[in-house]
Amino acid sequence: MKKYILYFITALFLLGTTGCSKKNSEPDSVKPKAEGALPQDMATMVEPIDALMRNMLENNTDYDATNPEFFWSALYYFLGNSGAENSLVTVTDDGRLKVPKKVAQEYAIALFATYDDLLPLPETLSHSIIYDKDWDAYLLTQGDRGLSETVLSNYKETEKGYVITAKLVSTMEDKEVLGKCEVTMQKNAFADGIVDPRYFYSIEAMTKEEGFAPPTQNASCVFNGLADSHTVEVTLDDGTIQAFQFYDETVSEKLHTMKEGDAFSFIYSHDDKTGTLTILEIK
Repeated sequence: MKKYILYFITALFLLGTTGCSKKNSEPDSVKPKAEGALPQDMATMVEPIDALMRNMLENNTDYDATNPEFFWSALYYFLGNSGAENSLVTVTDDGRLKVPKKVAQEYAIALFATYDDLLPLPETLSHSIIYDKDWDAYLLTQGDRGLSETVLSNYKETEKGYVITAKLVSTMEDKEVLGKCEVTMQKNAFADGIVDPRYFYSIEAMTKEEGFAPPTQNASCVFNGLADSHTVEVTLDDGTIQAFQFYDETVSEKLHTMKEGDAFSFIYSHDDKTGTLTILEIK
C-alpha cells in the first residue's frame, strides 16, 4: 500500500510541475496521457477488458451488464482465461476450473461497475459453466486466447477513473486489428473489502468502434419481389414496406424461388453507419 501511495504522490508531483500551462486549455475532468504508459494499478485491467472484447466480438453482442447471458458469458471468458492465476481457484481431476463463488463475485465486479450481485445463471450456458452448491463454487472449462491479444492505449483520466482505447490484435505477422473499443472505467467500489484485490477498477461501459459485425435482429414478412439480384422488397408484420440486401448464396437461392405473397421469417443485420439492412439467414 505504501508503494501504491508513493506512486500516486510522485505522479501528482509530476503533474503539478508540468501541467500548469495546460490547465486553462483542458477540462479538469479529462486529462490526456501519453499512449502506452498505464498507471501501475491499472495493469491487470487488460484481463477483464480482453474477456469482454472476445465475448462481444465472437458472439456479436453489445456490452450489457443487465443481460444474464452477456453477464455470464463475459464472466466465463474472464474466469476461463485468467481464473487459474487466482490462488483460490483449483483444477478438478477432469481438468475443469473450480472457482469459489466469492472469486466469481470479485471478477464480476471488475467486469461491471454496476455490479450488485451475481445474476441468475442462464440455462443456455449450462454446457460451459455449472454451479456446485456443495462446494459453493462454479465449474468451468479453461479457455484458450488463440492467436490474439488485447492491447490498451491512449487513456484519459476522468473524475471517476479512466477512458481508454482497447484493441484485440492478431499475434500473427500481419498484426491485424480484430476489434477496437472505447472503455470507460471507474474506481472499484468494492476493492477495500477484498483481501489482496487484483482489480482496482470496474468497467462502466465498452463502446464498439472498429471490427465488429452489426448486431442481428429477427423479423417476419411477406415477399413482394426482387428489385435486383441482391435486393428484395418485403412487407413487414407492421405493414412497412422495406428493401433488404442479401449476399449469402443460400439466402439468394431461397428468395429466387419465392412468389409474391409468400410469408417467411429471417435474421438480418442493420449497419448503423450506412443504414444498410442485410438478410443473413432465412428460417
